[in-house]
Amino acid sequence: MKRNALILTLIVTAIAVLLTSCGNSRTPKDRSQYLPSITGNAGEVLVVINKSYWEGELGSTLREVLSGEYPFLPQREPVFKLFNATPSGFTGSYMLHRNIVIVNISQEIDTSGIRMSRDSWAKPQVIVTVSAGTPEEATRMIKDNSEMIINTIEQAERDRLIANSTKYEDRDVRMAVTDNLGGSPYFPRGFTMKKNTPEFMWISQETTHVNQGILIFKYPYTDSLQLSADSLKTKLYDLWQANVPGMRENSYMTFNKVIDPGFKNITYRGRTMVEMRGLWEVENDYMGGPFVCHIFPDLERKNIIILNAFVYAPKYDKRKYLRQVESIIYSFNWKENLEVEK
Repeated sequence: MKRNALILTLIVTAIAVLLTSCGNSRTPKDRSQYLPSITGNAGEVLVVINKSYWEGELGSTLREVLSGEYPFLPQREPVFKLFNATPSGFTGSYMLHRNIVIVNISQEIDTSGIRMSRDSWAKPQVIVTVSAGTPEEATRMIKDNSEMIINTIEQAERDRLIANSTKYEDRDVRMAVTDNLGGSPYFPRGFTMKKNTPEFMWISQETTHVNQGILIFKYPYTDSLQLSADSLKTKLYDLWQANVPGMRENSYMTFNKVIDPGFKNITYRGRTMVEMRGLWEVENDYMGGPFVCHIFPDLERKNIIILNAFVYAPKYDKRKYLRQVESIIYSFNWKENLEVEK
């Protein structure tokens, strides 16, 4: 066990020395410009861990935390897709993976803990390092910090998608939304304006088998009770029925009749909002899929804004597509903070 920990430490040290020797006069920012791009697919996590630990209770805990069921999808899908490497095998392209969890266990470790770092060997990369004296201690730390670990990797995945949307945006769509709301998400190319009224906008990207959409609703704000779970569910039902028709007569978007949506308050980059997450379906039809909403008052507290991302992909798993449209509504910013010129 100690030998594997020593090998991993030597690898990390060697890479750090190599990067430093490339030019001591460079700042960390300059050095990052020379890092290679990350490898791996979206939603993948590489776990670097001794084989015996991976096959024991510690590995079971990691799989339970990182590949548990993703919430509010019509079929079971894991939060992340995992694969693993041993410390001695953690070389070459493995070190360039987008999301890495390193479990370093040795009695020689002075300080146990969990450390988050970015862009050590590639960019944009996130590394979660768990250091402990025993596997039991590592298991306990992972359980106690499971939410932080998941959120760190989720945020890294989201940041990559937002960066892509920002770099390859459709500026006309963003400016149309900004004119209406006083702010806007960044929409990647391929998303087009399907409907544009003062109270309702529908932006979507549609292919043969996948429909990713953003519905934007605006209605007058009167008091904070409008942001309660019951009030929001009733309001969104009415908005869907009035604005999002189905393909058949008397059909419209509505909530799944079996699974109630979930609500929580979140704060992201200074904005506090209600997140509603659940499953939608079409009344009198057989369409359906996952959705997520961000709901908040505008800056003058005159209106409530609902950013409603949804996915229809009957032939495919939904997690990837939902993360993509969810990242779009996460990219929302007010006009004064948006880049007017690209």
